[in-house]
Amino acid sequence: MQASMDIARLLRPESLAIVGASEDQSKFGGRLLRMVLRHRFAGPVYPINAKRDTLFDIKAYPDFDALPAVPDMVVLAVPQSSVKGTIEAAASMGIGCGLIITAGFSDAGEAGRKVENEIVSIARAHGMRLIGPNCLGLISAANRLAACSSPVLEIAELPQQPIGLVSQSGALMTTFFDRAWAHGIGFSHGISVGNQADLELADFVEFLADDPDTQVICTYIEGIKDAQRFVAAARRARAAGKPWLAVKAGRTEAGCRAAFSHTASIAGNHAVFAAVCEENGITLMNDLGAMMTLAASMVRYPSSAVNRIAIFTPSGGGGALASDALFERGFSLASFSDITHGVLHEHYAQGQANNPVDFGSRISSDPARAAQDTVAALQADEQTDGIFVPVTMAPFMLTSELVRAQASPFAGNAGKPVLFTVEAGVTSDPLRALLRERGIPYTNTLDEAMNVWTAWRRHAQHQCFEKPRRPDALPSAPEPGTYDEDASKAVFRRYGIPVNAGAIASSADAAVRLAKEIGYPLVMKIASRDIVHKSDIGGVAVGVADEAGVRETFERLCAAARRAMPDARVEGVSVQAQVKGELELIVGARRDAQFGPVVVFGAGGVLVELLAQRAIACAPASNEHIRALLATLPVWRILEGYRGAALAIDKVVDAIARVSWLAADLADRDFELDINPLIVGKHACWAVDARLRIA
Repeated sequence: MQASMDIARLLRPESLAIVGASEDQSKFGGRLLRMVLRHRFAGPVYPINAKRDTLFDIKAYPDFDALPAVPDMVVLAVPQSSVKGTIEAAASMGIGCGLIITAGFSDAGEAGRKVENEIVSIARAHGMRLIGPNCLGLISAANRLAACSSPVLEIAELPQQPIGLVSQSGALMTTFFDRAWAHGIGFSHGISVGNQADLELADFVEFLADDPDTQVICTYIEGIKDAQRFVAAARRARAAGKPWLAVKAGRTEAGCRAAFSHTASIAGNHAVFAAVCEENGITLMNDLGAMMTLAASMVRYPSSAVNRIAIFTPSGGGGALASDALFERGFSLASFSDITHGVLHEHYAQGQANNPVDFGSRISSDPARAAQDTVAALQADEQTDGIFVPVTMAPFMLTSELVRAQASPFAGNAGKPVLFTVEAGVTSDPLRALLRERGIPYTNTLDEAMNVWTAWRRHAQHQCFEKPRRPDALPSAPEPGTYDEDASKAVFRRYGIPVNAGAIASSADAAVRLAKEIGYPLVMKIASRDIVHKSDIGGVAVGVADEAGVRETFERLCAAARRAMPDARVEGVSVQAQVKGELELIVGARRDAQFGPVVVFGAGGVLVELLAQRAIACAPASNEHIRALLATLPVWRILEGYRGAALAIDKVVDAIARVSWLAADLADRDFELDINPLIVGKHACWAVDARLRIA
């Protein structure tokens, strides 16, 4: 708690010094000083400029020694070569926080990184904290502090709403603000973190989690500096009851490269990052505009579940497109109660009183009353979670009634969530102005609205799972090495992961003896740690049914290995029970460089490409969590008995959980683990092919 309180004090400075201040609007320091003054920062402002006695009619100072008091924060807009000395002087006099606008540090290569590290060391030696470098500053409406040089600040007032933003891009932060302000949405604080040399994204998220002026947290992320701090910040936000929305760059290889070159952030594996967010209640999105609208919606309609949606529209065509879009994203259109139908039948013909409700086809003469009664009925309907209003071109005198029928902007309870989409151009600007006036969130496209609804549903449906309990009698972690299939299966067997019976035979006679012990039919595979894809070289045979087949297959597999890879080390042939099931899964695990061990699973065999969706969980994972993730996969319908009896779901869940414990035991090492496939029957499952590598 103390660290967060310190940051809260730092971000609420009572006095401010600006090094590099001027009146020249072509310079960062000139624009920044003017914005601080324009937005009426309440405390003393100390411009530091050795060549001027005054700047914008306030006293300027030649250096820190001339200041009448020690400021709480110093903002640096000076050349890179001057930053180190300036921070040393500021830290020595006891300034608590340094905000470094200047770029050219770790964002510019190793030489810059070295200087950046030296600056951090100097600051920490004196108890000073740093924001940046290479950032665009702070925009805090709650503190009336605009320590930023962006032209978006050329406005009379900073709009304030309880939404906090932390961004690893200063330009995107101000773009986000500009667009939000145009939609009537304000913020409590906006923080551009830059290179995160000292204070980082997680520090500011924790500040917002404790901040009384913030209800919803938004972040733009390029890379995670400290994975454990990131997860801890998520828990802090969740405990505070504050939704955390995030957009992350680096979803693709190209995006990862761009993120690195921008702020020296190393973007991790996005699928793992998404899984970590899902587990920890962070709602991950891919569009800044949709994040902005969702944040405003959550402020107006807190703690709302959204799945069954009512559509209220002035256009039958608009309602049809909205219905398609919601259905395609897995939403249910609300089925109205008899009471709701009774109200709607007063204003609409029999066929028009269903969902969507077509305001344009009403039969009553008073549009204002029709709109009010319709909205009231939908708000009261127990089978409706939210109202979607896609507005197409219609006279403002009619569409405005759809807005005026909503709860007053000053009402204590705004009711169920309402989201407008206004797709027309400038002709609909009066409607947008009315929506802004009444504080009702809206989008300009149907697609953005769908992003809002979808993310909102994911947030509302987030589950917290029990802490995983280690199964009894698990062994210690295996030793480093590259394990062949049989050795891998031996490790799995010790962890209680079911495998099909089998062993390696070094001769045809040994293979026959094993076959008699295991029973027919058999699978036979060449055993070599140097041959990974055995089937590619003809090194696998299935359905071996008798002794003659065992002998012939043994010789054939060995000959195929010699032809394809004459230098490969061949231990013999693996003789295995051929098990039969109804489904094949893939189960794997590895150590993520940022978030540690993870387990991944999904459809295997012939369904790998058809049902390519995978689930990822941090390891270890509880059985409850694994079952819930399995239920999100297309293959779940087969597991639970689509057109037949249910398969051995409990056995599958237990096997994956045990794989996750093996992964957790290898947390400190680089490793890879693959079971492909895990064959699933009605009463059991078996890992029939396996690989394990431990660095």
